[in-house]
Amino acid sequence: MVREVRKVMDVSVIILNFNSFDLSYQTISTFIKFAKGFTYEIIVLDNNSHDNSFTKLQQQFPDLVYIKNNENLGFGKANNIGLNRAQGDFVVFLNNDIIFIENSILTLLKFLREKDEKILIAPQLLNADKSVQSSVYCFQTLWLTFTTSFFLYALFPKSRFFNKYYFMNKKDFRISEVDTITGAFMMAKKDYLVEINGFDEDFFFYGEDNDLCKRFRDFGGKVIYFPETKLIHLKGGANSTNWFTEKNHAMAYLRLFKKHYSLPKRVFAYLFYYSGITLRILFLSFHYLVTFKDITKVNIKNKFKTLFIFPNQV
Repeated sequence: MVREVRKVMDVSVIILNFNSFDLSYQTISTFIKFAKGFTYEIIVLDNNSHDNSFTKLQQQFPDLVYIKNNENLGFGKANNIGLNRAQGDFVVFLNNDIIFIENSILTLLKFLREKDEKILIAPQLLNADKSVQSSVYCFQTLWLTFTTSFFLYALFPKSRFFNKYYFMNKKDFRISEVDTITGAFMMAKKDYLVEINGFDEDFFFYGEDNDLCKRFRDFGGKVIYFPETKLIHLKGGANSTNWFTEKNHAMAYLRLFKKHYSLPKRVFAYLFYYSGITLRILFLSFHYLVTFKDITKVNIKNKFKTLFIFPNQV
């Protein structure tokens, strides 16, 4: 549950740390380097790290606000704790694998104040090599579940009907209203985030950004992609060989279906989803028989395990 706290500054930046001192240090350092022209606080939440990263961050940046959780609460719940604590007029949910290369916060802050609308905003995200990263996509509708499950998005990457990342493939980047922005960077007026009660804490990791954007739009707000300022997003190194990643991706999909689809749509979504996993297992198995790569074997194992994550478990 999100409660209101008296606001005394422009921006509260909320950063979640979990066993990642180097990433968090880089994010905080580059933010401070460019943060000019506005007042701010940085709230660092630690999800019970066991690598001493939380203590090291306190030593390096003693003037920040620190909150240590006694367990790994996941992305949404931990960020909501930061939202409760935030005193800024605006709140930024910021991944700890972001590198600032300009004063993006000030640029976005000026835009939000000029518009004075219900806006949830994100800048353009870049990969480490400065290429444009896919960070804007369509809400996970039943149709997109079908196109994703049966590889139609890959066969027709430039089609708005088959590819949820269609917007990112246009290469015509303008300030635009979109369905969903990634949770790596989200900025909005605190009052609006409080009014929709922050993140849905039933999403542990993944899917919470999709859900938040959907509820923000249902609330009468706009989700805006603002490519006139840019950040580097390193993506934290998550990959499909990690069962934690695979498991939570699967649970996020099922939870989105359960929360936002009617019963008839859920039935079809589950059918498409599990069929898609089965197809991927078959393709990966064929690939393994040709290459005998260990990484493929791990991916097959993880995909097979997701077949046994059922809707009643989320």
